[in-house]
Amino acid sequence: MPKVRVNDIDMYYEIHGKGTPLVHIGGLAGNARTWMRQIEHLSQHFQVLCFDNRGTGRTDCPDRPYSAKLFADDTVGLMDAVGIERAHIHGISMGGGIVQEIAINHPHRTLSLVINCSFAKMDRYGARVTENIMNVYKAQGPHEAARHMTLFCYTLPYFNTHKDEIDAKERSIGDAQRPAHAFIRSTEACIGHDARSRLNQIKVPTLVNCGSEDTWCSVGCSQ
Repeated sequence: MPKVRVNDIDMYYEIHGKGTPLVHIGGLAGNARTWMRQIEHLSQHFQVLCFDNRGTGRTDCPDRPYSAKLFADDTVGLMDAVGIERAHIHGISMGGGIVQEIAINHPHRTLSLVINCSFAKMDRYGARVTENIMNVYKAQGPHEAARHMTLFCYTLPYFNTHKDEIDAKERSIGDAQRPAHAFIRSTEACIGHDARSRLNQIKVPTLVNCGSEDTWCSVGCSQ
């Protein structure tokens, strides 16, 4: 399993495909393989760098405050370590906040941005959902937190008709074997992210995608 030293941590990463570099950044619950169906498709057209964020999976999980900017600095440090000067940057949920911080603080490293189901700042509802998931994690552990989380990741019809898929997702999230402090630090980073006053600094082409029925990362937050 490839790891490399970045800032104060050892980061796990994978590279798939060939071509122009594309950096794929996962969200709160995800690791390098959470979005493999998307990565497999993208790797037909790009060289895709995916990885475990600090506090997730096989990357180190120091107990210190996390932020979208810190995650962004980790990502750029990883790009340095594997020899990627500029790339398309693609992020999902918390990863979309990280994308924003890369574009604002490291503009010369970005070719374009894709931000999926994310936020410049969580609204009151999304922050409450995140706080509740964090409190379930503290009180009942990762498996119950995963069961709570998926209620906000899928629409009601999809949740009711895709039991096996969602059960597997909950097991994957619950079995992630990350320290409790790492999940809590990551949720705090989501709640604390606010790039609204700095978005005008982003100059590269940017695509923002959102789900019309997404309540956790709402359309308003994407706008």
